[in-house]
Amino acid sequence: MKIHVNHVPFEGMRKEATYDPKTMDMDRFDVHLEQPIALSSFITKADDELIIEADIHGMLDLRCARCLNPFERPLHTGATLSYQVVPTDIIDITEDIRQEVILAYPMIPICRDGCQGLCSTCGQNLNVARCEHQPA
Repeated sequence: MKIHVNHVPFEGMRKEATYDPKTMDMDRFDVHLEQPIALSSFITKADDELIIEADIHGMLDLRCARCLNPFERPLHTGATLSYQVVPTDIIDITEDIRQEVILAYPMIPICRDGCQGLCSTCGQNLNVARCEHQPA
């Protein structure tokens, strides 16, 4: 989303945008975004500073680190972005939004509390069935 600093009124303004994650290089081996990312923002100016309060929503397609099953989890994060500007500037916040989304990824995606994962010997998904390698 590009913001023309001289178009931001004194009282601020709301602006919405949608990002296609396929064009933003945000995939990780265990995290994918298949659906668009929605951005709702409130933009204000204070002297030579542009302040953007961003609310970011999307859906993460994840792979559980324990059982390797795919699952979805909503993404909801907020950010406050600040830029030093002059009235003729045009600010593109796309890269900053991309970074905020990546920072909101879970470090270790787990499909649910109590996920038992896979047997380290035979690979059986222990959420589905026990195997002979696991104690009863």
